[in-house]
Amino acid sequence: MIKLSYQIERFSPNQIIVHFIIGISIMMLYLTGIPHLYPEHLGWILKLMGLSNALFIHRLAAIGLLSSAIYYLIYSVLYWKFIDKTYFNKIVYPTSKDIVDFMNDNLTILGLRQQRTDYDKYSWLQKGLIWSVIIIDCLILGMSGILLWAPWLFASFLPLSYLLTIKLIHGSLAIVSLCVILPHFYIVHLTEFRFPLDNAMVTGTISKEEAMVEHSHWYRKLSGEKHD
Repeated sequence: MIKLSYQIERFSPNQIIVHFIIGISIMMLYLTGIPHLYPEHLGWILKLMGLSNALFIHRLAAIGLLSSAIYYLIYSVLYWKFIDKTYFNKIVYPTSKDIVDFMNDNLTILGLRQQRTDYDKYSWLQKGLIWSVIIIDCLILGMSGILLWAPWLFASFLPLSYLLTIKLIHGSLAIVSLCVILPHFYIVHLTEFRFPLDNAMVTGTISKEEAMVEHSHWYRKLSGEKHD
C-alpha cells in the first residue's frame, strides 16, 4: 500500500493553464456574442463595451479558445505516443465503468440507489463536458465562426442563404454550449463545500479526504487500498 501525502495532484500545471485560457475565452465569447441574439434585452452590454470593442474581444477570445485547444490536442497526442498509452482512455474516451457510473447516478436521482458512485479520476460527466467543448465549442462554433469572421472570402461559393443558416446555427449552438457550461460552473464552484472557487483548478491538488469521497475509485488505485 502506498502512503499518500495530504494533498494529491489532480491536475498538472499544463492542464491548469489550458483550462484557465479556455474558460476565460468561452466566458468572453458568451459575453460578447450572446447579446447579439437578444439585442432588446442584452443590447446594453454591447453599448457599454462599444460594438467594435465587443467584436474585437469576441475574435480575440475565439483565437484564445482555438489555439489552446490545438495546443492541448498536440500535447495530448505526444503524451499518448511517448509517455502513457492509456492517456485518452483516462481523460476522453468513455469506458465500461463510465457507463456503469452513468446508470448508477441515474438510479440515485430516481431514488432507487443510496450508495455514492465510485468515481475514477475523471467521471463520465467530466468526460462528457470535454466532448461538448470539443464538438460544439471548438469544431462547430469554431468552424462556423471562421466563416462568419470574413464572409466575403467565401461569398463566391457560399450563397447568402447558406451564410445566414450558418449564422443561425452558430448562435443557436452558443446557447446550447451555455446550457452545458453553466451547470458545470455551478457544480464545480458554487456548491456548498466549494463556494466560491474550486481550489483544485488553481493549485492542481485536492485533499486526501476529498479524493476518498469524490473520486474513491481513483484514490484506491493510487493508495493500493482494496474495495470494502
